[in-house]
Amino acid sequence: MEHVILRAEHLRKAFPVPGDRGRSIPAVDDVSLRIGRGEIVGLLGESGCGKSTLARILLGLTRPDSGTVSYGGRVLQHLTPRQLRPLRRGLRMVSQNPFDSLDPARRVGALLEEPLKLWRPECGRRQRLAEIETLLLQCGMDARCLKKTPPEFSGGQLQRLAIARALLVRPELLVADEIVSALDVSVQNQILTLLADLRDQYGLSILFISHDLAVVRKLSDRVLVMRDGRLLGQGRPGRPWDAGADPYVRELHGCIFPFPPPGPAK
Repeated sequence: MEHVILRAEHLRKAFPVPGDRGRSIPAVDDVSLRIGRGEIVGLLGESGCGKSTLARILLGLTRPDSGTVSYGGRVLQHLTPRQLRPLRRGLRMVSQNPFDSLDPARRVGALLEEPLKLWRPECGRRQRLAEIETLLLQCGMDARCLKKTPPEFSGGQLQRLAIARALLVRPELLVADEIVSALDVSVQNQILTLLADLRDQYGLSILFISHDLAVVRKLSDRVLVMRDGRLLGQGRPGRPWDAGADPYVRELHGCIFPFPPPGPAK
């Protein structure tokens, strides 16, 4: 990998069990990973395995119990909220439900201008509108949507708007958390193609989180398998898996990736 933009080392995070004082359940258990510039990394795992908690830790939204995340040459856990704030421009997230980030009562134009006003105040209104219209076209939308509100769009269109909003501040890493799981197959393919195109155009790095084997295979350069808070292995589509000895990983044999016989990773 030529240039690592984000590195995580031995992350751990546990949450207390309600009604059971003193007991906790690990959501993230000794996880280490790295993401390279322009790389699409798939994070594959069943619901409840800790994927979203890991994503929030990587973005600095949840503090781990132990371990570190390094971005921009700095360890996020060593920074105060004020020191962390400028780095958030480079780390953006799109969630499964675009209504989480798109206020249904506001016009799309105002929603898209907001991050530019916050993170790129040097842009005047004319420049903001020009950049918004350009990115909307790249995301398969056009300027006619700016006067509408989110409830006037389909689920696939809302995801395109959410992606455009995240990319307007020119981040280095986009975390896409189950963003196609609620969409039909044809719209899924459109969103996956869009993400791949945006990676090629902007050198964007993407952490693509999903429980869907087929979806992860279509998009990812490298895939991490997660279960019960732990990373069990990683591999590449069409290439041998490097940690195929784990029983859970072997269950996937023949589904997506060609795994080698059980044995030590090379």
